Amino acid sequence: MSNPTTAWFDTLTASVQALGAASREYRMAERAAHNALWNTDPTRLLPVNGAVSVPRRDSVRPHHDALHQLRSLHTEMLQRTKTLYENTAVAYAHGAATALHSVLLGERPHYVELRRRGGCYVRPTGALPDLRPLLNEWAGNSRLATLREQVIEREHARAVVEDFEFFADLAGCVIPEWSRASEQAADLADRAHAYGETAESALYFVLLTGRTPRDPEDGR
Repeated sequence: MSNPTTAWFDTLTASVQALGAASREYRMAERAAHNALWNTDPTRLLPVNGAVSVPRRDSVRPHHDALHQLRSLHTEMLQRTKTLYENTAVAYAHGAATALHSVLLGERPHYVELRRRGGCYVRPTGALPDLRPLLNEWAGNSRLATLREQVIEREHARAVVEDFEFFADLAGCVIPEWSRASEQAADLADRAHAYGETAESALYFVLLTGRTPRDPEDGR
């Protein structure tokens, strides 16, 4: 996949940038779907009650019907974009962290490597690496460490939500652990995206300042 005429750090940074761009696109789509759903909120919008006669039935109210159909579409879109945004934001966080960690260890990866299944990235099983000891000269080290803890907490909460998902779907079944975890996991996508952006900045710092172990082939 690598092009011998292209420097490894060019393809690596482009790989991380592309993940960030994909996450931002899904974030904008999720926000747009949320706004579109709000625009059809029946508690906010007063439908026009006019009706039309329809053969084989009494009548239909066009405006009510349109709002119902659109609300259904916007709800589906919001659920889908939320899922895609969270999935891609988590992939961005882990991809940027892995790329940064590799470079800090003196490696020269050409691309971020992630697995895909069913149109989504496979969620990494391990936690984000603790990069504080390797980034002690970077001004954003504390922020990256804080975001790391926030992402780890929310990833754990998401796992709890998924474990209880079946039971939570049962009518009248209220599980306090599920409710608490669901609230905590709600902003996983935003926290993961913020981590990805910060790790990407750290990657640029490391590459531009040369704060990495030298390759023996460099002769320096």
